[in-house]
Amino acid sequence: MQFSWNKELGMHSYCGEKTREEKKKRKEKVLIHLAEDIFSQQNHVTYIELCDQVQNLLDVKERTAKSYVRFMREKGVIIKDPTNQNYFILGQLNS
Repeated sequence: MQFSWNKELGMHSYCGEKTREEKKKRKEKVLIHLAEDIFSQQNHVTYIELCDQVQNLLDVKERTAKSYVRFMREKGVIIKDPTNQNYFILGQLNS
């Protein structure tokens, strides 16, 4: 749902719902920035470390963190390190 400030009413009012595409785009932007933040601290991380950091930084449960990591892999935000398949590295981003 979306709300915005209505000057005439002097309060927030309902203005519809975001489309599914808008929600996905926002999610992608948030996860790109998250990955950039995580990988600014280190060059590579294991799957477990990545899930832990996503959980801590976004304050989400383990299941949600794993879903976010899967989403980042599907979008190419993170990729497997070609020199060591046990690690993930930051993908080529077009942000």
